[in-house]
Amino acid sequence: MPFNDPASGGSVADAPELDWHFIQAVFYNNPDTYPPIINSSWLLAQAGFRVEILSRDDGKRWNVRYPGKTEIRRLSAKGTASWREYLSFVVKVLRCGNRDASIFIGHDMHGLLPAWLLSKVYRRPLVYHCHDFAEADRALPVGSRMVRAFERKFAKGADLVVVPDADRSVVVASELKLKQPPVVAANSPLQSPATTGEALLKALADRERHYEKILFRQGSIGVGHAIEQTIRSIPNWGNNRWGFVIMGPAEPEYLAHLTAQARASGVEERFVALPPVGYDQVSKYTPGADLGHALYEPIHINNVHITTASNKIMEYMAAGLPLLVSDTRSTRALVERYQCGVVVDEKSPESIAVGVNEVLGDPGRLRSMGLKSQRAFKEDFCYPRQFAPILSLLRRLAGKSKDR
Repeated sequence: MPFNDPASGGSVADAPELDWHFIQAVFYNNPDTYPPIINSSWLLAQAGFRVEILSRDDGKRWNVRYPGKTEIRRLSAKGTASWREYLSFVVKVLRCGNRDASIFIGHDMHGLLPAWLLSKVYRRPLVYHCHDFAEADRALPVGSRMVRAFERKFAKGADLVVVPDADRSVVVASELKLKQPPVVAANSPLQSPATTGEALLKALADRERHYEKILFRQGSIGVGHAIEQTIRSIPNWGNNRWGFVIMGPAEPEYLAHLTAQARASGVEERFVALPPVGYDQVSKYTPGADLGHALYEPIHINNVHITTASNKIMEYMAAGLPLLVSDTRSTRALVERYQCGVVVDEKSPESIAVGVNEVLGDPGRLRSMGLKSQRAFKEDFCYPRQFAPILSLLRRLAGKSKDR
């Protein structure tokens, strides 16, 4: 069944209610900022599932649209310490448990524990969707170490485990001692954007910035994304009318640090930090750029095994942008197979500059890579295609649950 784009005014929730199964999902965060949760809700609604997401209320609303058959219950979690806040959240989730649920889904390790408890209370299948993974040797606060211990104990009992990257899934399967390999589904959009990116150009024009070419990084802005090294690379770019634009949530102190670095490097006019927008709005900006920045420093497993787990990589491809990615085995394989970008050493400003010049300095190559990038998304990485195996398994689990 083809996906009906919510932005077009249609809604998959208008489909005939033939056999609505009910899923309760648990996420100890704000689902508005997690594209796989948003996008899967649309595909689940289209397939005949009603979904209730029990999430922690962080006080923020990003005006994200969900299908009519999806309800977001934002639970306030009170406590003076993080472990008390988490315990309060778990208790509230258990109070919201619904015996009509066919399946319980835990998102990440903090969502797994309450979802596991619900699955035991109501004797229903458990699904673990592991977006970000905390490997065994990563330093964590005491409370998070306890939650990780629960993950090690209970994840192997899940009926289905989903991981967004193939290489990461190998580590997850080994550390969690899973009986079956996880199902891999890339963190990708539902479809290509319907706009050409005027929102990005207008946002820059409002700041009196006009660039011939734009290197763009969207999503969370922070340490580990090689942004500082990229700023230091700008003096070596082949054209002083090219700009580096970032857009996403960030700590004010870090943004001030980046601005100071751009000033010290003499490239303040070629670097812009735009404020974050909600997920539904991001696709209105991305197509206005020319090259997608997706560099990750290997500070933990999620940055090392990031290729199809990176929302931004998939969103750049959906928008037809070539990729500027770190040189790992998996990212190199991606850009070589699809001829859709270049790999660089994210630690080296000189290497980053070479990559930028190779793509932005060659109009023919830039256009060819962009077309191939979008073709790869449409043929292989669009979320309806990636999610199809999971949807089939969820239908099977819901059927078994109904027979109990």
